[in-house]
Amino acid sequence: MKKLRKTQANKLDEFIEDHLLPHKEFRRQVNEAIDIICTFLKETCFQEAVHPFRVSKVVKGGSSGKGTTLKDLSDADLVVFLTNLTSFQENFEHRVRFIKEIRRRLEAYQRQKTFEVEFEVLKQRKRKRRALSFVLRSPWFCQGVKFDVLPAFDALAKYSQFLSFFFFIFEQKSPSVQ
Repeated sequence: MKKLRKTQANKLDEFIEDHLLPHKEFRRQVNEAIDIICTFLKETCFQEAVHPFRVSKVVKGGSSGKGTTLKDLSDADLVVFLTNLTSFQENFEHRVRFIKEIRRRLEAYQRQKTFEVEFEVLKQRKRKRRALSFVLRSPWFCQGVKFDVLPAFDALAKYSQFLSFFFFIFEQKSPSVQ
């Protein structure tokens, strides 16, 4: 990092772009793949499943999900909130089943859809079966991003409609500030 010490303040953005951030095209490919995977999870993944659980929303986290990716230190977490779960315990009991189904459907989706990046599912350790882990790699760049897809119970879902109504009423009764 000697180069950083000698970098003038007006050249910091250039230094970050050249030395810390992944290639722009790789970032674009990863962001596009994240969006495609999120859309797939939300709109397609469990649509034909026999169980009643469906994806209500997908929340992006990790450096790639938040847009703070660094060279060789990228990760993304996709938290998949499921409908019709009644408790954390129920999520825990079905988690392995959800992960297996997401994996199976994601692999089938990859076979039918051409991605600009390739993904490889990582081996699961028996103790760490709380997420589906895979790596997205670009065939053109020597970079990859590690992903974890985590099924989750949305504990606040039953309150969100009430809160929306509460804030709507509050806004209607509040005098406008000018």
